[in-house]
Amino acid sequence: MKKAKNKKSVYAPSSVALVLALGIISLCSIEFSPLGVVFSSSNLTSSSISGTSNITSTPVGNVHNTKYLEITNHTFSEDLLFTIVNGTLINNSNNTINSAEVTVQFYDNNDTLITSSTENAKFIILAPGENSSFSVRSDLGDEVVRRYTVIPGGDIEVG
Repeated sequence: MKKAKNKKSVYAPSSVALVLALGIISLCSIEFSPLGVVFSSSNLTSSSISGTSNITSTPVGNVHNTKYLEITNHTFSEDLLFTIVNGTLINNSNNTINSAEVTVQFYDNNDTLITSSTENAKFIILAPGENSSFSVRSDLGDEVVRRYTVIPGGDIEVG
């Protein structure tokens, strides 16, 4: 005796799941990180605690470029453990820059400095005109970042 197979009922739930997943992906930008997936759908996030609604905006990022180094294309994101600022560092000078690094200062809603974090650029030696990506990560615990400042640095090779 053969069992009847209902292929439509087998494929219908997976089709619905696929349509829902595609809908979510089209509404959100997804970033994969070593610690998980970060979703960000806009510059406004909403949280609800005990029936009240709090709306916070994505922090404003400022850049303080130096005479020799410029930050471009910086982005702010958060995953389960870290606050992350990624971007590109460009050597706009006629000198080689050694130990290229980026410092990010994080400020709270009272404009008080929470902390600063410094990381080396991916390529720590930048010849004139060269660029490098960077990623500065900081564990801020429960702190909420309102704004941040990105500052490039490094040693100027003379001679």
